[in-house]
Amino acid sequence: MDHATPHTPAQQERYDRVLAAATEILIADGAEAIQMKDLARRARVSLATLYRYFPSKDYLLLAVSLARYQEAARKVRTEVPRGDSVRDRVTSHLLREFGAERREQRLTASLVQALAETRRGYSPMLETIEHLHLQIVSHVAAAGGRFSDQQQRVLPVVLDIFSAATRLWLAGAFSVADAEFQIRTGCELLDVPDDTVTAELERAAPDTRVR
Repeated sequence: MDHATPHTPAQQERYDRVLAAATEILIADGAEAIQMKDLARRARVSLATLYRYFPSKDYLLLAVSLARYQEAARKVRTEVPRGDSVRDRVTSHLLREFGAERREQRLTASLVQALAETRRGYSPMLETIEHLHLQIVSHVAAAGGRFSDQQQRVLPVVLDIFSAATRLWLAGAFSVADAEFQIRTGCELLDVPDDTVTAELERAAPDTRVR
């Protein structure tokens, strides 16, 4: 779906005002409370400007999610990750991320739903968000210690487990303790020996041998 990209400081300032206003609404009342006309008034932009940058509510929610990951990426670059091993650092980071999600449950529910259910026409945005999340956690994993290629291959699986734990907590199927247990257990995959990971990848790969 076509949308404009801010190019000037004034355009960026209007774009950021919309994201900030949308985030406030999501934190207080969730996605159902987002009405584009009211959002434009709250952000002090015209409705035409709002739709120029955010052609739909789904796109707006994804843009909020992307902006939050961009801010997280800036933050982790200024911090020293906690933990002496890859598993420890990733576990600490993901538990902190889950803690932030819990503190703003309506916002989390809105963004998780948007990421899970918004597909047609938004694949590039979804891929950008997923790639940025992986980049953030990869940075945390690699900081101050060894981070092997095979651990890098395992990390998306760990993030899938993290996302599933969040969704099950939001659905009421997991308690906070259940979700944290799932996250910690998923992170233990980062301790699987590299040769074991290699063997599993080879076993899972399609058979490309010439017959």
